[in-house]
Amino acid sequence: MPEDITTPISKVLLKENDNLALIFPKNVAKSPEFELYFFRVMRRYPLHRIYKDLSEVAPEGTLDFNYLGEGGFGVEKDILTMWEERPFRILHFAVGVKPSNIWIYKAQPADVEQTGFAYKSPPKVGDERDFIPGELSPFESPTVATETILYYKASVQFGFKNNAAFTVKPILRFLGAGYDCIPIVDDDFINKMLAGIKPVRYVTVGGLRFFDYTVPEEWKDNARIVDKMTIAEVMARR
Repeated sequence: MPEDITTPISKVLLKENDNLALIFPKNVAKSPEFELYFFRVMRRYPLHRIYKDLSEVAPEGTLDFNYLGEGGFGVEKDILTMWEERPFRILHFAVGVKPSNIWIYKAQPADVEQTGFAYKSPPKVGDERDFIPGELSPFESPTVATETILYYKASVQFGFKNNAAFTVKPILRFLGAGYDCIPIVDDDFINKMLAGIKPVRYVTVGGLRFFDYTVPEEWKDNARIVDKMTIAEVMARR
């Protein structure tokens, strides 16, 4: 069964020799298909970081979408930058926040705000929709509510709102793992994963809003296009 949104990210991280499939949306409204890439985790290393470089936020104040920089919010190098020489390295993590009255907004890719509603206009930081309240992904135990996958050529930005009546300084905790992977290209093995015969964890990349995505050149010959019926069957077995 699919995990609950409040499941700790530590419960769903992969182990070495586990299989992973990343799901990307094609233009579902015009062509109800999805693009999948399959990998096997060869090495895993813990990903854990405390980020204290956000500024104080006044009551009902916001920090608009930006990247998490080494020198502060949107300042210097992005702490989540992936190296070009690691095209098959994947970061899998969640973000916890304190205090819990902080609302988190996520944009992945960085110019596409995630949304679960069918509005044509994407949410803005501060909107009372498409945010993740801090209590759903607490600092002490980040959850799948903020689950994120990053790889070379992928990007993510965050926005924040202080929903309290007093000024706060948000502190973030990143918890997850980095995976060095190899692509799975054997058609027979992929068919067995799609059929549920071989185990695999499926993770969607980005939100439900359509976006143009880019994957490393080294991935492009390994895409598997599946229809919505196959995806429905796959997700029903999770």
